[in-house]
Amino acid sequence: MHEATQHHTNAPAIVIVGAGPTGLAAANLLGRAGIPTLVIERNAGLSDCPKAISIDDEGLRVCQALGLSEEILDNVVLDIEAHYVSARHLLAKVAPTSKRNGYPLISTFDQPMFEQTLLRGLNRFPCVEIRFSHTVESFVQDEQHVTLTISKPNGTNEGVVCDYLLACDGGKSPIRHALHILMQQPRLLPRWHRRNGRETDKWQRWLVVDTVNDDDTSTAATFFCDYRRPVVTIPAPNSARRWEFLLMPADHEPELLADTTIYTLMRQARASLTASSTLYNSAIGNSRPEIVRKTLYAFRSVLAQKFMHGRVLLLGDAAHLMPPFGGQGMNSGLRDVHNLCWKLRMVVQGEATPRLLTTYQAERHPHVRAMILFSSILGSIVMTTTRLGSRVRDAFFALINAIPSLRIAITEMRVKPQPRYTRGFLFSSTSKQNKRLLGAFLPQPLVQTQTGKQLLLDTILDNRFSLIRLYEKPIQTFADVQKGEIWQCLNVKYICVLPQESIQDDVVNTCEVVRDIHGQIASFLRYNQQIFVLVRPDCYVCAVFTVSEIPRLEAELKRYLA
Repeated sequence: MHEATQHHTNAPAIVIVGAGPTGLAAANLLGRAGIPTLVIERNAGLSDCPKAISIDDEGLRVCQALGLSEEILDNVVLDIEAHYVSARHLLAKVAPTSKRNGYPLISTFDQPMFEQTLLRGLNRFPCVEIRFSHTVESFVQDEQHVTLTISKPNGTNEGVVCDYLLACDGGKSPIRHALHILMQQPRLLPRWHRRNGRETDKWQRWLVVDTVNDDDTSTAATFFCDYRRPVVTIPAPNSARRWEFLLMPADHEPELLADTTIYTLMRQARASLTASSTLYNSAIGNSRPEIVRKTLYAFRSVLAQKFMHGRVLLLGDAAHLMPPFGGQGMNSGLRDVHNLCWKLRMVVQGEATPRLLTTYQAERHPHVRAMILFSSILGSIVMTTTRLGSRVRDAFFALINAIPSLRIAITEMRVKPQPRYTRGFLFSSTSKQNKRLLGAFLPQPLVQTQTGKQLLLDTILDNRFSLIRLYEKPIQTFADVQKGEIWQCLNVKYICVLPQESIQDDVVNTCEVVRDIHGQIASFLRYNQQIFVLVRPDCYVCAVFTVSEIPRLEAELKRYLA
């Protein structure tokens, strides 16, 4: 096997710069893996600004992988809808019913409380240390290590040596700038969204307001698609609410930031709902909620040219920025963490070669690009600022609503880019039928264990490589693969999924046996009992094979592991 890196005395294997959601999530996942980790944050404490507000089913699944789902769910508004309103008419209603990943597709949270939960989670791991009021002044890297110079609160500097440096230091990332990695707009953005290769100020500048003690009881995120001033309002936990107002050319910023102006804008937006009783069944707040934060933001659509430079890797906002209309900014950072941390663990512990880390760019870059395009195009369509554009948009949605299949696709949020990798740590299959499973995100239904407990599937997978087979005879399920040394090196967990109609009385010790309660796994596998599915620790399918393909797959795996 690849030799594990020899650390300096008391030196961390990983240094994370930035204690935002991405950095703290990475520290928790590395802590669960027992990897010595140091988090550096230049501020004296966590941010008290609720920047992100939306978390999707994939993001909550990552929180489950961190072992913090129960604590996080205590402060989440689960399963909200999104309403798009124009001229007092409902253009579209997004109310997905799917729980493919075990959680609702749209939920909201309070970022400061979320970060506090992640920070408390680090107390579980003696191998993780966090230092506030510390700043990375410089760093150099060679083939073996990264050496950082860190300034301490007392004005002195300290040298720290690590194996890998994770830049989770935000959209202005000093580490990214030091590496001269450019941020670029993805091609295919709407033509009106570009001006000389840069974002237009007219499109991007928004007034963002957070309120508490709001008596609006609606649980829907509402997009007021008025071309004269697009507005968004989103419910948050504990009677809080987010408001976003697009800046128009005639706006005077100091006047726009005045509380009286903000309350006027809120009343105008709500008036368009109360004027039509068919749009809202719940009470619309008419009071003056307490404004706890107001600021101007420039929403950007940019992507780093590369996510990895030697032993330095970019995650979250340091690697990509996108408008909030698809609610995918922070969620994309959590996906970065889920993709990368298991690979770092294997490399640092000598279980894989550094080649494995190169798949981070190959897998995440295309998916983030798709999310940026999705968020940008969605915002451009629903938040147009021209009369003609709004008429075309309204006619477009009228056509969609007249076609049931398209209306259902919007309602169920099927237009969102689905998580799937087409290249990276994936091993090809000779069967065209099986290739459709390769790179797919394994669904997470409820399953029943041999003791009768009903659990979400990831609780069984436990952040490990898992070999899954749909089979009705558990004792014989993995007899052909458990002989291979490569499966022991991967510390594979063997999971036999019983079809719904199967009867199993004997306790099996050679593998974990679960019953597919609602048949979701069987459907995902197309009811094929002849295939084995190798699932990575981040729940993506990396191999689908039959007994005859075992030697070939073992040889391909050794290229990464030997």
